[in-house]
Amino acid sequence: MTRIVEHRSAIPNGPVIEVHVRRDASADPPVIASVNINVFGQDPDPTAFPARMPVMEAFLQALAYAERAGIAVLWIDDPGGYFPPEKRPAKDVDENEG
Repeated sequence: MTRIVEHRSAIPNGPVIEVHVRRDASADPPVIASVNINVFGQDPDPTAFPARMPVMEAFLQALAYAERAGIAVLWIDDPGGYFPPEKRPAKDVDENEG
């Protein structure tokens, strides 16, 4: 099971998948996300998520990747507050796929 953390201080030492949410006026939609997979500040899989994408898609893909790879923590880096918990999918990723 993947735990979602909101604060960097809650990130353990080990693999973490990160969803970075930012506003980009030149993008469509204007709020986009990038996803990184990190272990102690290193990116072990830089090609896993090469492009920025809509936030909901990034969140769902990050959760699915974390579950497949056995990564226990998903960090939401959203300093602008664009993707608060009430905007996130309420169901498990597996439930949405079926």
